[in-house]
Order: sequence, then C-alpha cells, then structure tokens
Amino acid sequence: MFQGSLNDVKLPDIIQLMSVSAKTGRFKLNHEEDSGFIYLREGQIVHAVCDELKGEDAIYSLAIWNQGTFVFEEDVAATHQTVTKKNTFILMEVARKFDEWRVLSKKIPSFDLIPELDSLGNKKVSFNTQEWHVLSKINGINSIRSIAKQVGMIPVDVAKLIYGLVSGDLVHLREQPKANPDPNPLASKPKAKVAPGKKSPEDEKEWLLAKIEKIYRASKGAMSELAHPVIQRHCAKGVKDVNEGKSLEAVIETASQIVKASQLLEDAQVAKALTAQLKKIIKEP
Repeated sequence: MFQGSLNDVKLPDIIQLMSVSAKTGRFKLNHEEDSGFIYLREGQIVHAVCDELKGEDAIYSLAIWNQGTFVFEEDVAATHQTVTKKNTFILMEVARKFDEWRVLSKKIPSFDLIPELDSLGNKKVSFNTQEWHVLSKINGINSIRSIAKQVGMIPVDVAKLIYGLVSGDLVHLREQPKANPDPNPLASKPKAKVAPGKKSPEDEKEWLLAKIEKIYRASKGAMSELAHPVIQRHCAKGVKDVNEGKSLEAVIETASQIVKASQLLEDAQVAKALTAQLKKIIKEP
C-alpha cells in the first residue's frame, strides 16, 4: 500500500509515478468531508469518481486538491470504464486546470464561498449560455460547490465563470455563515410550518428563478442576436429582484420589459408569438 499527504506531493505527480510503474489499483483521496477514487489498469487511468462527477471531470476536480490524503490500493479493479483518453492527454489538461486554479484562487480561495449578485445599475451586460446557467443559480444561498453540482460542471470551471462576474463587479463573494453553538443540542427545534398547497420560501424562490430561466431561453430562441444583451440584462435584474425577496411581480416585470423590447426590435408576428409564450410561462403552476 502506497499512501501520503497531498500537502507534500500533488496528485498528477503520483499518477505519473504509478503510470510508469504500470500499476493496477485504486487511489482513494480524502479532503475534509470530500472523497474520490481514481482507478488504474496497468498504469492507465480507466475510471474516476468524485462526488457526483465521473470520468475526466472527476479527475480534474480531484487534481486541484492541494490538501488531504491519498492511499493507493494495489490490484483493486475498476467495475466501470469512464475514461478512454491516454494519461498524457489527461495530465496535460490537469496541468492546465491547476494553472487556472492558481490564478482563480487569488479571488476565489474556496469553492464553499457564496456568490451574491450586485446591483447592475446602468451596466451593459452580456452573458453566454453557460454563464447564464451559472448566474441563474446564484441566489445568496448556493455555494460555488453547490452551483457546480446543480449545473453538472466541475467546481473549478464554475469558479472560472464566477471569477469573470466578480472581476466585472456584477457579483461579490461571502463566506458561509458560522453556525451558532446550540446551548441545548438535545432540545428538539420546531420546524417552520407550511400550509398545505403552499410553497416554502426556498421552494418559492426556486420556482420563480426557474420561470426567469424559461423566459430567458424562450426569448433568446425567439429574438434576434441583436436583442440578446437586452434579454440578459432584464433577466439578470429579475434574478436579483427575486433574490432580494420580490415575488411573482419580478417575473412579470422581466417578461414585460422583454416584450417591450421585442415590439421595438422584432416584427409584429415575432413579438406577438413571444408575448403569448411568456404569458404561458408566467401562468404555469
């Protein structure tokens, strides 16, 4: 059994050593509450798992860990194959991700930080589809790690997108609130009651944000590229308003502003069809 600390030696170097030795077995890695596995077959990586990620994404997520422990268990065979690329290619990509993380970590030192939207003011904003997908999950509750799980991306790639938003003064980061020590941990705490058929505040917020995301996708699909920055701006404002406690009126205002833009920028038929589509999204239960 080969084991050690990631503080002293990095995962890519360990994998390289095992590759040269043509080892078959499994790396088990632990970092605080997180863990992951990388399987080798005669030195070649064939399978990896980290939380809900598998394959190459799991490797890239594990490879940037600079703290924790590792154990290599020889002759533990993989039951699945999720990696087909050669180690050389994977290790080159790992090196690139590691270099990216060194830059990102200067502003984003942890994936447990919580991004929050800042006021847009009169800023002209434009997001690509991937950026919007991440932006729509920023609600002042989700950490970068949590957002990565929701959008099916590795945390370092989500951090890269958020880094751009932070640099543009569109988003700021805060730490997770520290739990207050419970003076009587054995006492049962009453749970907030929600009336039958009524959503909890958290569910209500997710429901509203999902509507704005549908409005964004429908509008972007219907309107010309010229209108996309306008759509993104109004949807981003809608997300911020919902996160600040506004209810369905924030969604209606978002749709209304986009409809007005469609009447100015598109022909009457497109504007009419989009109006009907957005009304349907607003009325959905």
